[in-house]
Amino acid sequence: MLDEDVSTSIQRHVLRSVSSQEEFPRIQQPKNAEDYLLRLQADAINSHTRVHRVMLRRAHLRGSATLLFDEHSSDFTEYLSYLPEYERLLCEDTPRRYILTNNYDAMCLNTDFGKVIIVSEVLRYFLYFMNLATLKLGDVPEDVRQSALIIAVRSLLLNEALDFDMDPRGMVPADIDAQINEMVKWQMKFIIGHEYAHHILHHDSGANLCISRRQRFSDEDISEFIGYSRQHSQEFEADLHSISVVEDGPTQFGLFVGGTSFLLALYVFEALANEIDPRFAEINTHPHTATRIQKLFEAFPDELVFFGEDNQGVMEYYDSLVDFLIASYRNHPKLFTFYGSVYLGQWRGRILTDRKDF
Repeated sequence: MLDEDVSTSIQRHVLRSVSSQEEFPRIQQPKNAEDYLLRLQADAINSHTRVHRVMLRRAHLRGSATLLFDEHSSDFTEYLSYLPEYERLLCEDTPRRYILTNNYDAMCLNTDFGKVIIVSEVLRYFLYFMNLATLKLGDVPEDVRQSALIIAVRSLLLNEALDFDMDPRGMVPADIDAQINEMVKWQMKFIIGHEYAHHILHHDSGANLCISRRQRFSDEDISEFIGYSRQHSQEFEADLHSISVVEDGPTQFGLFVGGTSFLLALYVFEALANEIDPRFAEINTHPHTATRIQKLFEAFPDELVFFGEDNQGVMEYYDSLVDFLIASYRNHPKLFTFYGSVYLGQWRGRILTDRKDF
């Protein structure tokens, strides 16, 4: 009994340390889906030191008493504003948020408290550096592009430290940074739209939870990966619906560019992930990414003008990135598997020391 009392007291203290006075009772005993999402973020903060330090710094910069603030919630509200009234009404009361956690999922998930939409902030990091590596952004040195590509895939391999707020890996010029972040917003809104599409199209009713006893990219049986195993046709439908449901032409184009560029980035990552660990397919609940890309190309042929060439040329370029990464992994496997930080070549800037400079 004494051990239980001590454990409960510790948990109360830990939860109180990350929440405001109003949030504390909500995360201590969640009563609804909004509370459930807050508790998910609280647990992620308290189980991962780097996440705790990042969220503590964000709270300090805001002058806030809570570490549970979602800095990117506008992505959800912006996507909802694009929807026709009926679809918007279906979605706007569904609790949603970004979660900074050592995982990279985006899910429309049924919980004991109702349906929620969860998007990992790790996807934003992945896409930021993938965009730096691949987009036509001006004069970006080759060593910077290659380093950015490695940082991107390491982020989804869960080996890159999640402290980009404190240690940004380099000094990206302001104009290039702005272009990258604009693209990231469109990519994330496509992802958010994909998850809303599962809700709108009632895909969850026949979905099965897929549980893997093995942690991603690890032989240790220390955690469960949980996701939905839907029919592949439903994933294709969600991709298309994320874009086609929007009636405004320029907005639809932005979502198409965001969606295809996200899937192309994911295509590169999955090829490397399969090279590192062929068992990756066991926990990949989506259809082959190349097929998803092709279906978007076929559904929106007029939008391919963004890529400036035929879709075969686009795939050849991304295949060349896959070849570079696989060759790099075979020559230097530890570069992809050690936990820590990789930097942006000649754009690194001043060397920062952990626990001293941040």
